[in-house]
Amino acid sequence: MVAALFPRKGDLGGVERIALSFGLSIVIAALIGFILNYTAWGVRLYPTLISLTVFILAMSGVAWRRRKRFVEEDRFQVSFNARFLLWKGQGGIERVLSIILMLAVVGAIGALAYVIATPRIGERFSEFYILGPQGEAVGYPGNLGLGEKEEIVLGIVNREQEEMDYQVKVLIDGGVEGVRTWTKDESGELTPIAGNTIDVEGLAYEEKWERRLVFEPLQRGGGQKMEFLLFSPKLRGGHHIRSQLGSGNFVDIEIDETGGKGKITLDNKSSVPYGYKLEVWREGTIQQELSLSVSGDEKLEEGISFPVGKSIFQLYENDRLALKDSGAGLSLHLWLDVS
Repeated sequence: MVAALFPRKGDLGGVERIALSFGLSIVIAALIGFILNYTAWGVRLYPTLISLTVFILAMSGVAWRRRKRFVEEDRFQVSFNARFLLWKGQGGIERVLSIILMLAVVGAIGALAYVIATPRIGERFSEFYILGPQGEAVGYPGNLGLGEKEEIVLGIVNREQEEMDYQVKVLIDGGVEGVRTWTKDESGELTPIAGNTIDVEGLAYEEKWERRLVFEPLQRGGGQKMEFLLFSPKLRGGHHIRSQLGSGNFVDIEIDETGGKGKITLDNKSSVPYGYKLEVWREGTIQQELSLSVSGDEKLEEGISFPVGKSIFQLYENDRLALKDSGAGLSLHLWLDVS
């Protein structure tokens, strides 16, 4: 960008160019991240790298085009020689700026080497969600006739910083006998799911698995609870339960079972207030209960504590069970009336 703004040799001195480049690098990277935050891609590794690469290539093209307008003697060019180290002819301020610049470059190189040598592992969590037939968090099926089929969108996103194996089980009222399931491809063809169990193997980091799931209840009854259970041997210990609730709101429960503490974050995306209750179960009894009320368009964070060890977490939204961590995986629910 500096080369595009100042293509002529005499526009800026060498020290000023490098100093301005350092400053603009920070500003531009932050600005690109700010813009990405309001897009569907978000501030993630690959969108950030691609955006910065596109910006660099675009500015390089502009700089090349602007330099071509000048004769070769007037174009700014980078020449590598040792004369920039000679202080002869430099004033006191220029010498101080040169020292500061050299220290900044050495510090930046050292910081980069440290980051590469000791990479920091980011946040680990798995996304698990169900959407309505239109691929949105609305329009969930709730009333069916016996023998009638309905469909939802089932999705998993691996944010665990490593390759993961998952398994999804579909139950109704605690068993597999009362429901029949299929996966549906883009052509509309249905493939039966044996035992209502789906194996998702070798899901890479940042990879998304999403399928259309068709189901058919096999018995009449009101208020039947249809469960979607997500299992993985690596989801226990210190981890997150993060999901989009049936109302379109988001919940994140940070769990440290070895320390007996955590944090729940509720993000109400609607204008309607919601009441939540979090229960922590262990050995068949409630160990901790937390009630929260979230106003419309409000984001609420609250600390939680519970006995150290393996616990079961149940979240109720307006007195209806919306999410459950059963101790082996995550669980989402639909309530069905079958006539």
